[in-house]
Amino acid sequence: MSRPRSQPQQRTEVSQAMAVKSGKQKEVAIPRLRLRKAHRKSRKGCRNCKLRRVKCDEAQPSCQRCTAYGVLCNYGSDAPDLQMAREMEDPAVISADTTTTLELTREDKDYLISFEKSGTLVTIATVRHKEVLQLACLNPYLMHVVLAISAMHNRHRGTPTPRGPSSFESYHVSQCAALLSRKLSQPLRAEDRDPLWMTSTLLGIISTSCISSLIPEEAWPLKSSDTSDLEWLRMAEGKMAVWRLADPLRPNSLFRDMAEEYTQMYDGPLCIGTDRVPPALARLCCITPSSSPDTNPYFTAVHTVAPLLHRSPGQLSRANILSFTSRMERPFKSLLHARDPVALLLLSLWYVKAGDVVWWLRLRARVECQSICMYLRRYHADRWDILDLLPCGSEQSAGVHDLYISFQPSSLCFLSSMSTPL
Repeated sequence: MSRPRSQPQQRTEVSQAMAVKSGKQKEVAIPRLRLRKAHRKSRKGCRNCKLRRVKCDEAQPSCQRCTAYGVLCNYGSDAPDLQMAREMEDPAVISADTTTTLELTREDKDYLISFEKSGTLVTIATVRHKEVLQLACLNPYLMHVVLAISAMHNRHRGTPTPRGPSSFESYHVSQCAALLSRKLSQPLRAEDRDPLWMTSTLLGIISTSCISSLIPEEAWPLKSSDTSDLEWLRMAEGKMAVWRLADPLRPNSLFRDMAEEYTQMYDGPLCIGTDRVPPALARLCCITPSSSPDTNPYFTAVHTVAPLLHRSPGQLSRANILSFTSRMERPFKSLLHARDPVALLLLSLWYVKAGDVVWWLRLRARVECQSICMYLRRYHADRWDILDLLPCGSEQSAGVHDLYISFQPSSLCFLSSMSTPL
């Protein structure tokens, strides 16, 4: 007795019968099978090629298949599968000129991204971010200081407790200084002017931000005298030498949009006169109708500080603040070096305003203002005409009131910058 046929077998026989040649039907061609060409199997290929089911050429250290596909070849057991190659995932960024090549590390690139996203450049200068980065890629000394200022800005924004520069900042500042010194020793080209001025600006900011100690008792002017005292002010003099070389106010300058701000900082007319200065300060600084910068070493300093005193931080610009140091003359700097009590008072009055407006001055303003107040009380305890005007400490309320009572009727808060977090 024969076994019944299954349905698949029956369908196969029917289809074969329908394909039989008949008088009215054409012969149906049976497709020919394609024979696979003999080949050598890859038994030692990488795992990526096995996962992708392609033949590996077994080239070391990376096969051609992985290179073309953009993944890291993985012959070893500990290597990940199908990991994107670093050069495709993270393109190289290089800053180079004719003598120096700087290839940025991953940490460098992170700070370069932060330089843009955190708005560091906007707080410093009114220039186009893209143009500054293009110059940095062509001038390694500028790239070094851009990385340093980005790290410094992150430190000031992200730490509630003040701390000194990181090793990353110190390294890039030292590299910048070395390359800049070498650059300035060579003949300068027209295209060197903008990167030179940008670099000197950023180095000046870094120098201003760095102080010898975070403790007022160990900071200037209380600390012992040494050659580093007021070095940040000397840096401003060197910066002006670069100004003359770079001419930032020329028509095709990267800084052409800052002409008004620079004029206010360096060359704008001062609002002078005894009626422009609070009476208590005018008496202390011996300001009279006949006073001038040639006859009175306090003249320029007091006339740049006085317009700041009755204004809130929101009413002050970067140029308003920086004009005090930009216009500071050598006789007044000599008085600061000598720790003259009136000069120290003027500096402390400026500090309380500067720390509220300019972020890179905030730490110096906080520490050195307190140090100045302590110094004056310790070594000039009999100068009540000065102690009454100090912007911090137990004498503040009466002294500040006396300073403004006949000059500015509105009440002012001097210590706002001292309590502003970094």
